[in-house]
Amino acid sequence: MNYILFDPPDLDRFYPFTLTRPLGEMRIFGGTIKQHWEKIVGVEISYLTAPHLSDLHSVKWERDNILICSSCFPTSTNLQKYSIKSVKCELQEIQKKWTSLQKDNNLIYQNLVDFLPSIANNNSFFAQRSNIDCSKNPFLNDDDGPIVLEENVVIMEGAMIRGPVHICKGSVIKMGAKIYGPTVIGPYCKIGGEISNCIFLGYSNKSHEGFLGHSIIGHWCNIGAGTSNSNLKNNYETVKMWDYSCNKFKDSEQQFLGMYMGDHSKCAINTSFNTGTTIGVNCNIFGAGFPRNYIPSFSWGGTSGYKDYNIDHAVETAKIVMSRRNIDMSLEYEKMLRKVFEMTVIFRL
Repeated sequence: MNYILFDPPDLDRFYPFTLTRPLGEMRIFGGTIKQHWEKIVGVEISYLTAPHLSDLHSVKWERDNILICSSCFPTSTNLQKYSIKSVKCELQEIQKKWTSLQKDNNLIYQNLVDFLPSIANNNSFFAQRSNIDCSKNPFLNDDDGPIVLEENVVIMEGAMIRGPVHICKGSVIKMGAKIYGPTVIGPYCKIGGEISNCIFLGYSNKSHEGFLGHSIIGHWCNIGAGTSNSNLKNNYETVKMWDYSCNKFKDSEQQFLGMYMGDHSKCAINTSFNTGTTIGVNCNIFGAGFPRNYIPSFSWGGTSGYKDYNIDHAVETAKIVMSRRNIDMSLEYEKMLRKVFEMTVIFRL
């Protein structure tokens, strides 16, 4: 049987992250959504995703196909209840079928905001034990959940980690870092300072002091030294977050919520982010004071104002950043970035 993970029709609900990746590439404890589904079905899965992402993530059709919506949480029960059997049916028909299922089973259709609390409350993701011995190390505590380190992870002197924490291959935890779970640090990140309840998708740096809490950070981001974010309002009310699908702020119904930062975005030293900040793809943020709570993709500036980030300059910088991890930007990836620039013009008007 051939399995295909397809993105929901309203993919903009998951922006800025799904501007540059299928939803199945989002990372939760133990791997990406796609990797969890592959563990369940036992075979490799391909993507049916947005047109501008299809050159990077192509779909594989066979005669007999099982389609799974990528917003469906990866469990064997959900596979049986909510998958769609198809013989190479058209995307429009797939979306029609999924919309019909969604009306009856709306609890499985989750917003990104739900990922962190669902990780925290879903013990199945923490059934595994720590793959390191925490019993004799006063700086490592797995009483509340495992500490899982993949290959070539470096934990420098004095780092303190309280599980559940999953650190992916090639990442470096700097000296004196403090990491509270549930936290997922994707591959090839550099992490310092204080981290609590965060997801780093990979290839991003928060190397220095400063607090980051209840946040999701995309690929190729850089967070300047001393940068911190608020994850709790002073009046303890639930946090409003920018909703791309309706182009306005909406109540997240979460009391703790920090910020979302899209791929290739960066901020200067000592930047202070307010509770519930959304930063798009390829933003460059600097200046005194609090940046605004919603910064559209390809924005350049800060409290004194923003301008469009020149797409040619943005691509050249991205190439340099990626080369530092020995990755050459493919033509398909560059085409995707340029398409995202065009798609997000409406948000910068």
